[in-house]
Formats: sequence, C-alpha cells, structure tokens
Amino acid sequence: MLDFFKFQPRLPGLKDFPMESYATDFSLDRLVLGVDNIRCDVRLSPTFCSATAKLAALLIERETGIWTGSEKNRLNALAREQENYRQLYGQVMSDAVNKARAAKEMQVDFLAQIAILSLVHDEIRRQYDILIGHCKNAIRRSDLARHEDHKAALKLKENLAHVLQNRGTVQQAVGLALCGYFREIRESDIREMREAVFGQDLPFLFDLLTNPIVHMDNPFNDHFMIEEYDLCLGRRVEDPDRYEMMLSLMRTIFGFLEMEETAAISWTLDRRRREITARELPGDDDGKNFKLQRLDQWIKQPDNIDLLLNRNLAKKQYQALKRDKADRKTLRNHRVRMKHQRLLMGYFFRQFSRTGLMERITASYEMQPLYREYCPPLVPQQVLQYLINPKSRKLVRNRLKRLKQLYGKTFRMWPLNRKVVQMERMGTRRKKAYLVRFLRAFCRYHRDFCCFNIYRDAAERINLVTDKKILALSKANRTLYEFLLPHEQEMGEKPIINHTIIKADLRGSTDITHRMNERGLNPASYFSLNFFDPISEILSEYDAHKVFIEGDAIILSIYEQEDTPSGWYSVARACGMAINMLMIINRYNKKSQEYQLPILELGIGICHRADAPTFLFDGDNRIMISPAINLADRLSGCHKTVRHIIRKNISPFNLFVFQGASDEEMEKTADDLFLRYNVNGIELNEAGFRKLAQEIDLKPFYGDIPDLQLEKVRLYTGKFPTKSGRYQRLVLREADVPAVNPKDLSQLHFTHRKYYEVCTRPSLYKVTRNLL
Repeated sequence: MLDFFKFQPRLPGLKDFPMESYATDFSLDRLVLGVDNIRCDVRLSPTFCSATAKLAALLIERETGIWTGSEKNRLNALAREQENYRQLYGQVMSDAVNKARAAKEMQVDFLAQIAILSLVHDEIRRQYDILIGHCKNAIRRSDLARHEDHKAALKLKENLAHVLQNRGTVQQAVGLALCGYFREIRESDIREMREAVFGQDLPFLFDLLTNPIVHMDNPFNDHFMIEEYDLCLGRRVEDPDRYEMMLSLMRTIFGFLEMEETAAISWTLDRRRREITARELPGDDDGKNFKLQRLDQWIKQPDNIDLLLNRNLAKKQYQALKRDKADRKTLRNHRVRMKHQRLLMGYFFRQFSRTGLMERITASYEMQPLYREYCPPLVPQQVLQYLINPKSRKLVRNRLKRLKQLYGKTFRMWPLNRKVVQMERMGTRRKKAYLVRFLRAFCRYHRDFCCFNIYRDAAERINLVTDKKILALSKANRTLYEFLLPHEQEMGEKPIINHTIIKADLRGSTDITHRMNERGLNPASYFSLNFFDPISEILSEYDAHKVFIEGDAIILSIYEQEDTPSGWYSVARACGMAINMLMIINRYNKKSQEYQLPILELGIGICHRADAPTFLFDGDNRIMISPAINLADRLSGCHKTVRHIIRKNISPFNLFVFQGASDEEMEKTADDLFLRYNVNGIELNEAGFRKLAQEIDLKPFYGDIPDLQLEKVRLYTGKFPTKSGRYQRLVLREADVPAVNPKDLSQLHFTHRKYYEVCTRPSLYKVTRNLL
C-alpha cells in the first residue's frame, strides 16, 4: 500500500528533446491533366527508355546468372550501358529542371522524377517476364530435340525454377542498382543546377531512390522485412504487432508525451487514467489532423528513437565529450538528458509489456539467427509463434515431421527449445536493447512505407505516353509534359496561346437550294464557286485555317503562338478576313444578278478567346473544340422576327443588337439572349474588341456625321498588317444595346451593354479617313 504513494520522478515530455521531423511536402496538384482528364501525360526520351530496357535486362541476367548470350559479351555490354545510362539520365533531368524553370513550377521537376522511377519499375518487371519466356522457350526447344541431353534439360528447368523463386529479390536488387546511378548523378551534376533554381531538393525524393519497398510487389513479405528492415511484424487480426496496431500505439505514446502538461503530472492514479485516455487527441478535426501529421513526422525519423531511448549511445557520447573537455554546462545538460532517457525507457517498456508486445519483439530477434533452417517449409511467423505460444509447438513439430522426406532432411527442434528457455531467463536490460532496435527499425519502415504510398499515388496519376495518336492529341491540347535529350528536342509548331474564331453563315440557303433545284440548277457547285472556293484562296493572306464546313456555313480560326509576336494580330486579321469575305460575296452577287441567279447574303460573327483551344483527332484529322465556336455562331445569327420588322435597311450599318428579355432574365443566365439583325454584317465580341485595342492603335471618334445622317456615333479606326505585310484599315462601331419590346422592337431604354460592328460600307471608310 505504501509503494502506491511512493515518490516517483516526473516523466519528461518531447519538448525536452531536440526532436527532428521528416517532412514529405510533395504534390502534383498544380499540373495540367492529360487527355483522359485523370492523369498527367508524360513523354520520356525514347533513347532513355530504350537504354533503361537494355540495362534492366543485363542487370537481371547478372543477378540471376542466366545469360541470353555469351556471358563475356553481355558483361562488356553491361559496362558500356552503365556509363552511357548515367549520361542519359543527367541530360533528361537537366531538361526537366529547365522545363520546370521555364514554367516557374517545381512540380514539373517532381513529375519527371516520379515518371522515370515509374518507368524503371515497369521496365524491370517487363524484362523479367521476357527472361522467364526465354527460359521456357529453351526448355521447349530442348524437349523437341532428338538427341536430348538430360543434364542440360535438367539444368534449364533448374534455371526456370531459380528465376521464378527469386523474382522479388532480383527485381529489388536491379531496381536499387538503377536508382543508385540516379543518386550518383543527382549528387554531382544535377544537384547544383536544381538548388540554383529551386533551392534544396526534397529529402523524400532523394530517399525514394534507396527505398527497397518501391521495387517490391509485397512490402509485407516476412523474409523481405527481416532482411531489409530487421522487423518481423504480425499480419493476423489478433497480432498486437501488426503494422496498424504498432503505428497507433506509437502515435498514442508520442501524443501523450507531446502534451504540454505531461511533465507536471506525477505518478498518481490520475496519471494512469491519463495514459489510458491519451489515444484521443484534443481539438477539432483540423487540429487533430495537424497534430497527427506532426507526430508522424517525428515517428518517421529513426534518429529520434536514439535521442529518446538509447542510453548506451548517450553514454558513449558523454565519454567523448569528457575526453574533448567540454564545458560544464554541456556535460550537465547531457547528464540530464541521460536521466530523461532512463525515465522514458521505463515508460516505453511498460507500455509495450502491458500489451504483450515485448514478448513478440524479443522472440522476433531471438529467432533471426536460426529461422532460415526452418523456412521453408515454415514461414518466419510460425517460428516466432513456436517461441512464444506453447499451443503452437506441437503443430509446428508435426508439420516438420511430415515434410522432412519432401525436403530430404531432418529438422532439429533443440535449437528452438533452447531459445524458449533463454527467453524465459532473459533479463530486462537485453529486452530494452531489443526494444530500441525494434523501434528504430519500425520508424524506418514506417517512413519508407509512407514514401512508397506517396510514390504509388503519384505514379498512378502519370500516363507514360508512347502511342502516336495520344501523343499528337495531348501535344495539340498543350497537356503533354516532355523530358527529352538535346537531339530529340523538336523544332515544330509553337504552342498556341490564344485564338480567334470566324463564323460565316449564309442567309436563306435552304430557300436558295430549293429554287435552284426547281430550275434544274446545281446549288452545290453554286455555293462552292461563289463562296467556299474564293474564300479558301485568301486564307493564307490572313493566316487563317479552316475548322470545318457545315453545309451553308464556314468556320475559320486564326491562332497566336508562343514566341511569335509578328503573328499576334489574330483579331485584326479576323476582321480583315471577314471584310474580304463580304467583298467577295458582293462581287459574285453582281455577276449572279446578270444571269438571274440567287444572290448570297452573309452574317459573320468573330469571337476571341485568350486561351488555347482543345483538339481531338479523327484519324489524321485534327478537330478543334472551343467555346468561341458557339459564341461566334450566336454573333453571326439573324433573328427572323427582327429581319421581318427591319425589311429595308437604309443605314450604313449592317448589324443591330437588341435586348428583348428583362434585366433579371439576362442576369440569371450566361447564355446569349440578344435579338440580332445581321445581314452582311460582322459582329465582334467584347473580348475581341479589347484584344484588338492591344494589337493596333485604334483612334476613336465620337460625334455626328452629317454626310451620312448619323448622330452621336462612336467609331474606332486603325491599320493592321496582313501576313504578307500589306496594311489594311479597319473601322469599328461601338453601340449601346437598347432594351426593346420583342414584338415590334419599340425601344424601352438603353442598357449598359454594348456591341461592336466591323463596318464594311466604303462611304463610311471615306468619311472616317477625312474626319481623322
């Protein structure tokens, strides 16, 4: 009873130690998604990809000892490929850093690093499958041979069994070897370049190159974990040392020690209750997530375990300080830290003993020197169960007896029985040493497993594109990230930065077709000779391209491309192109009137977008998709009711826009609800007008023009160069959109909205030139 109230020293908190954090501040969320809208499209250098395949195949042959050709020749080829591969990797990563610098986005560099690692991961597995196929084909050829060499046939089958059995180990070794080349280049050539542009590289990306889990199909394989991480974690639901259970316990312990009032709580019943309820972190969800992230950053740093618990290492450091004649304050602080370590070790040991974990941890290390004698046929977990669970011993012995003939040897049980006795007699000091060893190993595994999950999620967001159609589609839509060698850099078309759409719509084409058919005339050739063919002849003058033709309408586009300022006149040239189209129609109409043929009338809409369009491919045909097409279609339209009311237009203008809906209806939708009269008129959208004002010097005029009986008209005029260098003048009218009664177009009031007409009447150009 008196021991319960015995004085105990206070437990130190994590704030008493200089804890280190391991951060993985990695993301690809600012990158553009590819054509599938799910992953980022990446094209890696074809030369580098080919070199990766060759080197992976040679390394696999070296690791397995099974050569697909002369061993001497293959080893010479391996030496050449290794040196060549280092150079290729350095050049590809230099291109990645330069692309990231140009885009002012570090995530482009991250993307390249993950894409290359994903390529290595996939290529190793592909080359291993090829080697398995080579072994099977060799066996098949041997079976079909007439003079069969039984020893050779047996050797071939042994080779296949060896390749199949050691797949995981070989893939891991080859993957780490390839990543070793990457580390060499990054530590020398690429490091200074990247740090000069972005600062220090992420430790996560560097550690990923030495992460064994990345190259494993099963990161929980017992043999792999023992050999690589000095761990043997349970996998059954009831095992207290499962990864998830261990992580939860570590978070609980660290969370309790991180609480500010921890050190002030004495060894009382209240403190014991606090230890039990410390699993629930205080605060709201965001606060809990933040604290959980901070705890994980400490757990991922294995050196923190030595800092908190490793008194043997601390004693060696203390002796070294004394030899170096450190000052008294430093020695005193070190002694205080050693005292804190002793208290924390007691706390950790109690927590792990209370849950039965110490027995399993001790057994996992005691079995390591001898588990290979029993595995196979057993697995390490069965050997561990034999040491800690008396009920499982009889099952294990019976299994080994049944399998001794199959394996051709007798399995001795006395080494395991001796370990059982040694564990029963083991002192606390040795168990505590095992605990420190286990916690260091677990923290390292947890760090690597978390990094592997980040890498796996990132790799799933990358589409390594090799298909030509996908490459063309992604490149056309500016969603392709390319990391190439210097000689592979293409000097092709510059990326599109914005575009302007011209939609020309024939008025009354259905009626014209009907009347010409009645007279036995060919409407198709009429439209072609009088409209489509003449327009095609002037496309090059304005750097315009056909998007598509849909019966009675044609849609054209003019692109502006990166680093080509001489072509940044897309709106001006679209306006000039539209004027020329109407001039062509008027010229052919005069000829048609002489022969009593129908005359053609157009409505033209011009829409500018300050971004690149998207494209899809139908075979080799590139099809453009852009919201500007829909808007240009609206601008080129002519409302039937409005045209019926405005039967004869005596104004020098050919475009009038009215608002027939209420202001409330206009505000509720982004759709175009305007009523238009557009007969041989050209309407330019507002964004296009603003862009035109940037392209050329637009001189404004506002006032009356008595010669044309115009009052309070607002005009703009300026000149632009065509692609051939010829200059052409433009005159534009800015007008307010009136709100009207849609039945009779009676005016109600003027709105704040405006519309812009590209004028075509020669008289207007003459008057404007005189005014200015």
